[in-house]
Amino acid sequence: MTHERFTTDVMSDTESGSEPMIFPSQNWFSEYGDRVDADEEYAEVSEGWGVDFNGDFIFEMTEMPVDELDNDAMPEFLVNDLDTYVTEESGKGYTGQAYMALENGGCPECHLIEPDEEPDVGFYLRADYDTWKELMRAELGVIDGLMGGKFDLDGDMQKVLQYSDAAVQLTDLASSIDAGFADEEY
Repeated sequence: MTHERFTTDVMSDTESGSEPMIFPSQNWFSEYGDRVDADEEYAEVSEGWGVDFNGDFIFEMTEMPVDELDNDAMPEFLVNDLDTYVTEESGKGYTGQAYMALENGGCPECHLIEPDEEPDVGFYLRADYDTWKELMRAELGVIDGLMGGKFDLDGDMQKVLQYSDAAVQLTDLASSIDAGFADEEY
């Protein structure tokens, strides 16, 4: 099921596109949203998600190792993304957030959001950056992470469990993106 998608301007460091995709970046979240929106299996297992309730998510990444990054070695788009979308918060370290609109098998929006943005969402999923990396590497499933306390969820846990196959497919799609991690690349 394909929906009309919100797109963001994505800056590329090379015209050939040979630079690896980097997490977290606007490029990565745009690619993720595109994959979710085009995935027939996700469309099937998430039919009804976000219908008659707000199925949108904010994903919060805390304790991001921004101080350890070599800004001079990073592509300009990544420096800009981190400057725009990551802020230092007391008790959470450097923190970034992404918004993902999910409704009835589709994903019309997926992008990083600025610290002062507060989109209306039904679900708020937070974890530290290393836990998100485990998820992206398929070393941890989101349901296992929720049940094991690695992720914190604000929202209807019963609804998430009802659509657990959709949550698994979202994780599989995220881990299928061939991407490097900013803290490991720079």
